[in-house]
Amino acid sequence: MKRASLFIAAVAFLFSTSAQAGNLTGGDFLKLSESQQHWWYFGALQSITHMVYLHDEQKAMCVWNWMPTETEKKKAQLKRSFEQFPDESPTSILIALLQRSCGDLLPLVSK
Repeated sequence: MKRASLFIAAVAFLFSTSAQAGNLTGGDFLKLSESQQHWWYFGALQSITHMVYLHDEQKAMCVWNWMPTETEKKKAQLKRSFEQFPDESPTSILIALLQRSCGDLLPLVSK
C-alpha cells in the first residue's frame, strides 16, 4: 500500500506542476532565461528520477544521467522538441524523450 501511495503522490506532483507553473508550455519554456531553464531541468529530472527509483533503480540511473551525458546535444534536442510542439507541456516532452532513451519509466498497473 505504501508504494501505491508514493506512486500516486509522484504522479499527482508531475501533473500538478504545469498547473502550478501557470500551464507552462514548450513555447513559454523557450522564453525562460538559461538559468531558469537549468533549474527547471534539474528539478524535473530529480522528481522523475525519484519516482522511477521506486520501481527500477537501473532506469532511475538512466534518467538521472540522461542530461549530463551529452548535455548540449540533449538541450538542443529538447529545444527542437519545444519548438516543434510549442503548446505541449515541457514535462510531457521530457518524459517522452526519457522513455525513448531509457524505456518505459514505470510499470503498467493492471487491475
